[in-house]
Amino acid sequence: MDRFDAMRAFVQVLESGSYTRAAMQLGLHKATVSQQIQRLEDKLGTRLLTRTTRSVTPTEEGRAYHPHACAILQQVDEVETMLRKGTSAPAGHLRVDVPVAMGRLVFAPEIGRFLERYPRITLELGCNDRAVDLVQEGVDCALRGGPLPDSRLSARRVGDLRFVLCAAPPYIDRHGLPDTPQALARHHQIGFVRASTARVRPVTLLRDGRQVELDVAARFVTTDSAAALSAGLDGLGLIVLAEFVASHHLASGALVRVLPGWQCPSLPLHLVTPTTRKRAARVQAFMDWAHALLLRRLGAQLEVR
Repeated sequence: MDRFDAMRAFVQVLESGSYTRAAMQLGLHKATVSQQIQRLEDKLGTRLLTRTTRSVTPTEEGRAYHPHACAILQQVDEVETMLRKGTSAPAGHLRVDVPVAMGRLVFAPEIGRFLERYPRITLELGCNDRAVDLVQEGVDCALRGGPLPDSRLSARRVGDLRFVLCAAPPYIDRHGLPDTPQALARHHQIGFVRASTARVRPVTLLRDGRQVELDVAARFVTTDSAAALSAGLDGLGLIVLAEFVASHHLASGALVRVLPGWQCPSLPLHLVTPTTRKRAARVQAFMDWAHALLLRRLGAQLEVR
């Protein structure tokens, strides 16, 4: 038995919560992973994991063993990386998750260049407006907007994403343009549901240090940012959009700024990875590339601090 391979299998199963997912992430058969952990438990003389038909949970001994295994594996990885540095290119399968609009407008048009630069990497790009669980779902890196309450994540701040309140001319023709935040009470918005709260996002406006938060009624509600944009362009309501999404439509006249004297709050944007995992060279390569891409493509729509 290779002790390090068995430890890596144990850590991967514990972090992913599944023998099947761990086997996929390690590129092994499920039976091999099961055998590795069984032999590790035999070697240690104790049970590390409790397995049911629905879940895998650590025993008390498994929870105690996990941080030590992670530390040992990290030391091994660091030594091997140091020895290989300059002699091998980043390689392997990479799982990345980004918000839908970011995936379609920013990442997808540039992925070919990333793969050309790193020919030994294969990339799986997930586009979600919900916050995926990186550890449970085996995601190597994700782009997150908003606060980061998950202590299992290591984050690199990219900047603050600007937002704008706007409406399509057909909506304005029917309902007029509000001239004060209070006038929004007579309007309705395209309701975008926050995955974290399952509630429609209120309209928040800022000016001269003053903040106003308004629960604007919504006749159409969605969890899909692409559907929200389509509804906004069709004139179904006011809509709050990231500036990088709205800019083209504002320039063409398909959308018009509402209350331009007020600002919508910016949203902090981070590239995140699991803290329990040593960053592989392919993950570090993607983070560096994605950081530069976001700064270049978003331009003035991103506040960098």
